[in-house]
Amino acid sequence: MCMFRTSQLSFTLLAFALFSASPVVNAAQTDHSLNFSGTSLLKVNDYDVLYSAPVGPYTNKENRLMAPLRSVSELLGAKVEYNLKSQEAIINWKKDKIMFYKGKDMYELNGETVQMDSYPEVKQNSFIIPLGVLLRAMDIPFEYKNNKVVLQNESFNQSKVLQHVTELDWGRNNILDNNSILDVRDFKLIAKTNSSGELEGNLTVSALNRSGSAIKEGKEDLHEIFVFNQTLNMDADQASVDIPDRKRPKIEKGSSVSRSISFLTIKDPLQYVLVAGRTIKTKDELK
Repeated sequence: MCMFRTSQLSFTLLAFALFSASPVVNAAQTDHSLNFSGTSLLKVNDYDVLYSAPVGPYTNKENRLMAPLRSVSELLGAKVEYNLKSQEAIINWKKDKIMFYKGKDMYELNGETVQMDSYPEVKQNSFIIPLGVLLRAMDIPFEYKNNKVVLQNESFNQSKVLQHVTELDWGRNNILDNNSILDVRDFKLIAKTNSSGELEGNLTVSALNRSGSAIKEGKEDLHEIFVFNQTLNMDADQASVDIPDRKRPKIEKGSSVSRSISFLTIKDPLQYVLVAGRTIKTKDELK
């Protein structure tokens, strides 16, 4: 069981969709439980996005990378409205207004119709579309690196979600050594609501050392962050009186490291699972 540092956080989410990529990930949801496994396909600044309610990034049967509209849009800093009755989603992004409609292979950008080659889906009152369509509509450049879509812009850290994450992730400013030395790869996320109404689950994630040299013992920081509707939980980067430091193994060049972490929350829906693959300074380096 991992120890968490927790702080209050309040925001609302809705879901939409993603874009085309390689067919590496398998994602599935059973009833109200979560059961996702595969390979990380989306990274925003320093954080891989393994889950974004209600389904998380995944490739569909046509090998297109799909994701929830609202959760991804709000992660980047957009404001999203959703009309359940008419089943349309409105994204306000900078000076642009983008409208998507269920069952229509088009969207509107500032009143102009733009044709798509797919139709948005609606799952659990959330829009799901190809990520590429969303990124083109929002005019957001991207890089395809190590089989994942990478979105890099400092402005994303000003979104309500990432602003709270970066503010509470104090390791970034105190002991962080390299913020993206580990390439987050395979993961498995399982969660279910227990008889007490609590959401309990487990995340197992692995990352590959692509640095070209060994990472010495004590520096690994495969850092998991769980964003709930009202709270934000992350593992501690540094030992304290009540939180002991965890084992941080040496990682040889080209080798992988894995972590398994459990979480529990009281009647607070899970909205995002983010992971940073980084290293921290050792006690000797901090002297």
